[in-house]
Amino acid sequence: MQIKRFEAKDIQEALRQVKETLGPEAIILSTQKIAKGSPPYRQGGGAKVEVVAAIDPPDVATAPPGAAVPFAPGGNPPESRRSPGTGGDSCLQAILSSSLSPEFLRGLAGDFRNLRKEKQTWMNGEAFQGVLRWKVMEAVEVLKSEPQGKKIWAFVGPTGVGKTTTLAKVAAHFRLRFNKRITLVTLDTYRIGGIEQLKTYARILRLPFEIAGDAETLKEVIDRHQDCDLLLLDTAGRNPHRRDQLEEIRGVLSADPRVENHLVLSATTKDADLAAIVQQFSVLPIRSYVFTKIDETEEYTSLFNQLLRYKRPLSYLTNGQKVPEDIEPASKSRIASLVLNSMKWN
Repeated sequence: MQIKRFEAKDIQEALRQVKETLGPEAIILSTQKIAKGSPPYRQGGGAKVEVVAAIDPPDVATAPPGAAVPFAPGGNPPESRRSPGTGGDSCLQAILSSSLSPEFLRGLAGDFRNLRKEKQTWMNGEAFQGVLRWKVMEAVEVLKSEPQGKKIWAFVGPTGVGKTTTLAKVAAHFRLRFNKRITLVTLDTYRIGGIEQLKTYARILRLPFEIAGDAETLKEVIDRHQDCDLLLLDTAGRNPHRRDQLEEIRGVLSADPRVENHLVLSATTKDADLAAIVQQFSVLPIRSYVFTKIDETEEYTSLFNQLLRYKRPLSYLTNGQKVPEDIEPASKSRIASLVLNSMKWN
């Protein structure tokens, strides 16, 4: 990562310098005003603002297009990070003492060494937060929220993570926003309450509702609804330590090779437990993760660690019980904000 500091009379001039020097794909790490009478103010001919920007050299760039927030001509730099007055040493300590995976932290070492080369940049904590934000966005993958063509999505996961409610939110999102033809199907024949809950959502949304307790019945349901844009399959919660239960749900979902499994995980689950759940559910081909209950915690590094560890995209985040409001398509910038908000900045 190439990191460079720019000084100018105003923010527009500084951003122009960034674009000319580093190109339009440069990332703004931080901005700050230069105090009158300070050496940069005097040496820069009355410079009033400092912008720290960065870009990966072409031969080492690894981020796919859109992985970070690029410089936008004529626009404003990203909003100030949390605790903008925090110094470099404090920010570095907060990042290193976090529960981010050791492998990810080691990957940050080279970028942080670059920051050390310029004392003024080192003292600016925003630059460290900017590097962290960029690297988080670079490391994760998100799934395109609008399905292309006909899709069959199954929501799988342990008990109590909110699979049925999440499915209803997704159904409402595509029904109300895109007017998709959708059918709701429950595979959860173990709980009467589970059947009735999804049936109620189907009635409210005026969607077809089906029950399929085995692979043969599910295949018949899929065949009956070939005209649907999206079939959403609700499954019973499974104990990740019960291999027989996981094999049972795998047998049902194997009724059609087009079924895409989305693993629903609670943001309130501990890192070690999340890792165990993901590992056990790997008997199913997992298309993406869905993180629920992000409003019930302030610690999100464990979720990020799972994205790094198992290399699957994130599709949705949910933050409450309301249908359809409390759901959002995943984005790289949102994940980065959650990770930064998990840090204990001084």
